[in-house]
Amino acid sequence: MKEQISNYQQILGKLESKASLKQEIYRNTVDVFAVAKKALSKLASALHQDYSQKDPSVEVAYKDTHQFEAELKFSGDMLLLSMHSNVFNFEEGHRIYSSSYIKSNPSLSYCGVIYVHNFLADSIKYNRLADEGSLVARILINKEKKFLVEGDGQLGFLYEAFSEADINEEILTNILELAILNCMDTDLQLPPYASVKDITLHQKQTTLAASGYPTGKRLGYLFKSELQQNNNL
Repeated sequence: MKEQISNYQQILGKLESKASLKQEIYRNTVDVFAVAKKALSKLASALHQDYSQKDPSVEVAYKDTHQFEAELKFSGDMLLLSMHSNVFNFEEGHRIYSSSYIKSNPSLSYCGVIYVHNFLADSIKYNRLADEGSLVARILINKEKKFLVEGDGQLGFLYEAFSEADINEEILTNILELAILNCMDTDLQLPPYASVKDITLHQKQTTLAASGYPTGKRLGYLFKSELQQNNNL
């Protein structure tokens, strides 16, 4: 009977230390994601206002797709902002555990996640399911609303440790602006002619059905068979 009580008390203790903790982090991430959506919407409005008169053919548009996703279309690129509904911890041996901040309270390493992906706008428009996007950055928020960012370019080092201040709209705007610049600096590259010279009838029919060649932002265009070959290398 004592063992059963002990096990039960352990369950209650873990509900307090894990379940309640994760719910708090989830609420924090929802709050931050709402601010991120607001920042992205304002950024879209400013870009549209400042550039549409110069070249109205360059479309800049914001769309709040659903609770956990929003998108910014700027010309041929799409920035997708999404929030994961779960809470995560870092893998064993991650550098984060060596920081005094985490050593002082291990529960501070648990985080909610907001992703920033880059896709081609046509990938979304034509629903080309074989197309590949790239993760530009992920924003991690803990129970104290402190944050860090993992990403490409400047986003790989500017916010690499948990912040002393809470994340806010100004910081999120800077992160989003850097993400957009990263997208714009990554151009589509034609693959070697020989690698796309041969095509089966099935591949061509699939291509037509998908309204274009399966395309990745960093890969140029590749056929499905070639994508599989590359993945196996």
